[in-house]
Amino acid sequence: MNWREVRDATNVRYLLSTARTLGCSVQACLQGSGLDEAMLGAGGRVRVQRWQELAVIRNLVAQHPEPGLGIRVGGCYQLTSLGILGYTMLACRNLHEALLVSTQFRELTLSICPVQVLPFDGGVRMSLDHSVLPPDAQDMVAERGLAVWKRIFGELLQRPFVPLRVELVLSRPAAIELYEDYFECPVVRGAASNAVLIGDADLVSELPLANALTRNACAALCRQLCEGLEDVVSPLARQVLQVLISHSGEPPTAVAVAATLGISERSLHRRLAAEGQPFRQLDERVRGRLAERLLGDSDLGLDAIAAQLGYSEAASFSRAFKRWTGLAPSRWRTAQREGASSFGAPAIINTLSPGD
Repeated sequence: MNWREVRDATNVRYLLSTARTLGCSVQACLQGSGLDEAMLGAGGRVRVQRWQELAVIRNLVAQHPEPGLGIRVGGCYQLTSLGILGYTMLACRNLHEALLVSTQFRELTLSICPVQVLPFDGGVRMSLDHSVLPPDAQDMVAERGLAVWKRIFGELLQRPFVPLRVELVLSRPAAIELYEDYFECPVVRGAASNAVLIGDADLVSELPLANALTRNACAALCRQLCEGLEDVVSPLARQVLQVLISHSGEPPTAVAVAATLGISERSLHRRLAAEGQPFRQLDERVRGRLAERLLGDSDLGLDAIAAQLGYSEAASFSRAFKRWTGLAPSRWRTAQREGASSFGAPAIINTLSPGD
């Protein structure tokens, strides 16, 4: 387990939100993590290391050691918590395909411990291995993981998701009624591992928002995030692009990117200028690339696309897009589709990188 792996701070923010709800001290939760409340509350997304999240988990458990804490934390999550990976899963044909996508881009999931998906007669068994964690963190993390899966799968299906069964191996479990009420299915305590059993009927159920073009476009962005952008060779610009792509739903400021990379904002601008890659140019490249893919490969409205790109309103996005391309978004989309129909094939977005 690489405890220095850099990851999104979403988990930490939900932990602190739960702490506030419970009346726990946020400062005590952050003790020893190297994080501070002001940084986590700043605009844009913050990146943290895995050990820092674990420190916050252990501190919260120490303040509120009641069984069932992970169920409360897991209730904070939505599909959008996964960023571009969530959009990719939402556009998949069925839940089975969405699970495959999540395993393909494991680096983009929010899980702090290993996840395994194995078939059984009647469905798949999705389990998490909490043995890699210190004992005081295991129960909360296991509860949180299973609770998050129930919420996210329900959003994907656009209806309540009810597992075939939930299996728990916890040192201090809550009353079984808590788990049965939340998961709405049989719950087995003292099992071999913590798992959700998903039935074939749910696995093959068509997702209401399935869209192959959107799935492929978003998956390409996930792949670029995991593998890096091959056409960018200057080292700092490459790192900046990876941070920007990973937070495309809430683009971070230069200050936030600099903090993520462990340098000052001034050094960030100076070094990018020396590489011939100004920050604004990189930021607009990422936004423009995602905008063109969402306009060309999906039927999302301008409001939804603007929100995905971090704009507060469609008008602001439209002005920026016209500055980048010379066309309003609606005209650009129309031109793409008219051009595609004239050739009898889908439009090829001109920002695709080699290998997409």
